[in-house]
Amino acid sequence: MTLIIWIVMGLAAGWLKRILFPGRPGGFVPTLVLAVIGALIGGYIATYFTTGDLGSLPPAGFIAALAGALIMLLVAAKLRI
Repeated sequence: MTLIIWIVMGLAAGWLKRILFPGRPGGFVPTLVLAVIGALIGGYIATYFTTGDLGSLPPAGFIAALAGALIMLLVAAKLRI
């Protein structure tokens, strides 16, 4: 269940990025994929350091998944110049 929430958070962050910045380089699908990857990485790191259980959703995992998605999108935007 936790992985599904992280994926949904990544999709929401990617969709929001495309809505707020429509003229930026990159397509819709790559943006969503990058955001999902960032959310999975951020959520996994937070879960590893807080409870170590992927079956529950600690608040730190929720926040870290959102932060991971946003950081991944920011890094991708900066690398594309």
